[in-house]
Amino acid sequence: MKILKIDGTITVILNNGEVITRTNCSEELFSEVLSCARNEDEATIRQLLVPELCAEERKFVAKKHAIETIEEMVNKLPHIFEKRGNALYRTGINLSIPEGLALEFVTTYDAFLTAGTDGFLDFEETSPFQALDNFWMWCALNPNPESREDLFRFLSKHNMKITNQGMFLAYRRVVSTNNSNRDKDLISFISNKYVQVKTKWKKNPSHYEVHELNNNFELRHVDANSDVEITYIGNLQDLYLELPNMTQSQFTDAHTHTMDYRIGMEARIPRYEGNQSNQVTCSKGLHVASKEYNYSGFGDTAIMVAVNPMDVLAVPHGEDGKLRTCAFTPVAVLEMNEENQILEGDIDVADLLFAHYDEQVDNLRDMVENNTAYELHVNHILGVNSASELHSILNNLEYMQDVINNRVTHI
Repeated sequence: MKILKIDGTITVILNNGEVITRTNCSEELFSEVLSCARNEDEATIRQLLVPELCAEERKFVAKKHAIETIEEMVNKLPHIFEKRGNALYRTGINLSIPEGLALEFVTTYDAFLTAGTDGFLDFEETSPFQALDNFWMWCALNPNPESREDLFRFLSKHNMKITNQGMFLAYRRVVSTNNSNRDKDLISFISNKYVQVKTKWKKNPSHYEVHELNNNFELRHVDANSDVEITYIGNLQDLYLELPNMTQSQFTDAHTHTMDYRIGMEARIPRYEGNQSNQVTCSKGLHVASKEYNYSGFGDTAIMVAVNPMDVLAVPHGEDGKLRTCAFTPVAVLEMNEENQILEGDIDVADLLFAHYDEQVDNLRDMVENNTAYELHVNHILGVNSASELHSILNNLEYMQDVINNRVTHI
């Protein structure tokens, strides 16, 4: 290897005869190159002198690996994937999987092989695959092709969680309508602890009880004993599942003050009332956001919501961190110290929304039974206009409904 530096220009001749030249070479950079040359470290020299070329090479290698892995996935898992031209398809769905999502399937498949689970656990039984697969099933039902293409890219960019059911979790703010501070505090405590127990503690909420002591709420294990007299409020899981049935409204929106938002109850507007253009930033629809978005001026209470990809109206290109949907389900009130942070770190959202998922599948089943696929398509309710595709997606989602419910039953 030979190195020549004249004024600010450095020229390196590698052992294979390749010549690398760079202008504006500082003394510090020159010293680093000399150190690498002594160790015959050509890779680091390339990185130092032509980082943009190295980046392109890495992209090429990654793309080549992705293509090879997709071929392997299609050959080994024909009941799941098929390839047409350069596009990857989910078997039974006549829509190509967006590039970002296809690459995530590749990453998930690589991780499965690396884990060495092949032989006693099928790829389609793993939680990462189920989350992506269900996500794409719901996406395929979205009548807006731009939303199908934009959504996974948005979620990946903002590191937003996708549950096993294929729903994604987001944030927003709402306005409290509850005049009773105690009721408001109880709703917040129940919903927040329910999510905390399931995602961070990874325990069954039915094993915990809510008690009141000195006007403060406490969470205790069902087997816990107490030396003081406390007021029993109820079982945590029962209380959480009962939240949607509370007769009084819990929250509303800061803009119109007309929406009725309750923990565990889906909030929905007709899809045609929302703006589905991804070229328009702030417009009609129900807004949800990533943790990076500053929504502090949109209400007095931060909540976490679950969104079905099928219901996403638009992912505006000119707005960072917020999208529009025609429906979402509030999951929990967030405490001040957990706002924008409850989904961070080592958490498990795999089975967080099993009751919500049942409702979503039941709604889809009702639509399919009461309308033809053509009617649903032309009325811009669902994106699939083939009855066979629609039933294929429904069957897959119903199968996952059984898998999730069986798993939850045995926790």
